[in-house]
Amino acid sequence: MSSRIRQPIFRLAASAFKAHVWINVKLCAVFVCLSLLACLFTAFTMSVDNHCDDIFAQNTSSNYMYGPSDQTELLNASGLVNFRHYSVQRYNLGNRLKEEINADIPTVTTNYITLKIGAISYYFDRDQTPELLWLYKGDPFSEIDLGEMRSRFGSDSLYSGRFPQNGTNEVLISERLIEQYHLAPGDVLDTSVAILLGDRDLNFTLKVVGIIYKEYYLLSGHREAWQITPSVVAAETNSIPAVNVGVDTFHVYAFDEWTTLSVDELNRVSSEGGLTYCGIGSYQQRIFLENIRTVVINVYCVVGAVLAGGLLLTVMLMTDKFVAIFSRLGGILLSGGLEQGNLTKLLLTQLLLVFLLSTPFAIAGSLVGYAVIVDLVELGTGMSMSVSTATLATLSALSAAVVFAAVLIFFGIASLRLRKRSVKQLLTAEAG
Repeated sequence: MSSRIRQPIFRLAASAFKAHVWINVKLCAVFVCLSLLACLFTAFTMSVDNHCDDIFAQNTSSNYMYGPSDQTELLNASGLVNFRHYSVQRYNLGNRLKEEINADIPTVTTNYITLKIGAISYYFDRDQTPELLWLYKGDPFSEIDLGEMRSRFGSDSLYSGRFPQNGTNEVLISERLIEQYHLAPGDVLDTSVAILLGDRDLNFTLKVVGIIYKEYYLLSGHREAWQITPSVVAAETNSIPAVNVGVDTFHVYAFDEWTTLSVDELNRVSSEGGLTYCGIGSYQQRIFLENIRTVVINVYCVVGAVLAGGLLLTVMLMTDKFVAIFSRLGGILLSGGLEQGNLTKLLLTQLLLVFLLSTPFAIAGSLVGYAVIVDLVELGTGMSMSVSTATLATLSALSAAVVFAAVLIFFGIASLRLRKRSVKQLLTAEAG
């Protein structure tokens, strides 16, 4: 009983690959180009989508409205629900400054202020940019502030120390503010600080029981002067006698989730209710990115169609050349004893070698192309798009999948061309 001799398919395929390396390298290059064409389009779309999601995820503290009157009914009628409604009060120090030095600005600025601890006075650093000093009473902080603080800076608190108690002159003071006087948190915490207008004592003495972290003023909802940006926070009922000025009350609506309303609808609600929506910039950024994506997709469809057409034509021409070369090789091997059933296996093995050669280049090209796209978007829009490990892994897998799919399609076409050919037909095959 005779046993079948196992034929060295892989070794034959490797030899065939080396014997006609140029056609195989060109085939490899075409597969890599097809992969890049698919992956770079996908990469750009992924970048924009991920950044759109990041805009909302990293800007939760700006998802609030505030205004001088209660607009709860308007918000509910407009579909804006799931919010926490609270009110805060802000001392109107602008009039006091106008009386003292005839300056028509909304509040006191740090370049007019001197801080005094004990007998030592600390003066504003003239090399720094003056900061508006907003004095609040009541708790201006919210859960959405804490959420962004935690996700961006890893802190579970917005300030050190404790919140001021009612009926006292206790306050929280901004770390960013005291730095303009070359003071550190340890210099003022648990001490009494007098605030002077220039060198004039306003009998404005505060007991500092906590420091608002400077990172708080980097949060999306509190980094601009038109947002709620307290420099000093006292208790809702305090005993600061020197603040003989008017008090402005603000109703704040901190939303638990982002709305599906359009920018125009949000602007309408804000205008109708006399409200300021601090998260409008996040929506505008998303619209800007989506407009860019629309333009790029339109350009890609035109340019990509031309490139894809050219690559397909190249593949068709190479198919004829490849099949002719492989036919003559197959005819020789069949004449030398290769089994007919192993001819298809040999073809598949040779194309799998092309796949193995193509894949590293396709993955590397996709990752480099993605990095270039990220840099171009940042250069053109100023928006930095993070490159996550999951994104890189997805692109790598997609690159390999596109190459593998191209190899299988090419194998299918070549197999149909070789099917039912006799040894004589294989030996006399020519490129069409």
